Amino acid sequence: MNFIQSIVATVIKYLYGILGNWGLAIIGVTLLIKIILFPLTLKQDKSMKGMKKIQPEVDKIREKYKDNPQELNVKVMELYKEHKVNPLGGCLPVVLQLPILWGLFGVLRKTGADALIPANTHFLIWNLTANDPTYILPILNGIVAFLQQKVMGQGGTGNKQMQMMTYTMPIFMVFISMSMPSGLQIYWVTSSLISFLQQYYIMKKE
Repeated sequence: MNFIQSIVATVIKYLYGILGNWGLAIIGVTLLIKIILFPLTLKQDKSMKGMKKIQPEVDKIREKYKDNPQELNVKVMELYKEHKVNPLGGCLPVVLQLPILWGLFGVLRKTGADALIPANTHFLIWNLTANDPTYILPILNGIVAFLQQKVMGQGGTGNKQMQMMTYTMPIFMVFISMSMPSGLQIYWVTSSLISFLQQYYIMKKE
């Protein structure tokens, strides 16, 4: 983790030297990460589109074999194989971003002589090294999370668990964002917004 933190800190410091603003440097590193992970993200979104397309058939199978879980799993996996859909295809970009998120959190929470960003450094109305007392960033995180869930079709009526996730996930995002430094929240909002725009384009594309 220290190695990841050192890489994140180096990139942010480099971008700060170019942009002259720590908030813009955080947004810049977010864009850079998204560009690097774009091929995987494209695969993720196509997988989500495939899952959404066959969801009605999945729902029919679940209803037909609801009393036989073993057969249900076999039929669902056969359907995935028939349509060449991988239900785990969307996991890799998320998994790869988690260490970066933790690394950035570690960088932004450092204080004193070890701090990369000086205390009380502001971007717009936010102190990058402290949480957001206005709750604007946590609420934005929740809104973007809700839009992502809707675009991915998680609110379908055929799956009550996923339908519940559409509303519980944004609330969870708001809750955990409230304790994060604003700099980390800016990264999260920017990253989620870019992901939403990518998903919206691919899912709605004819």
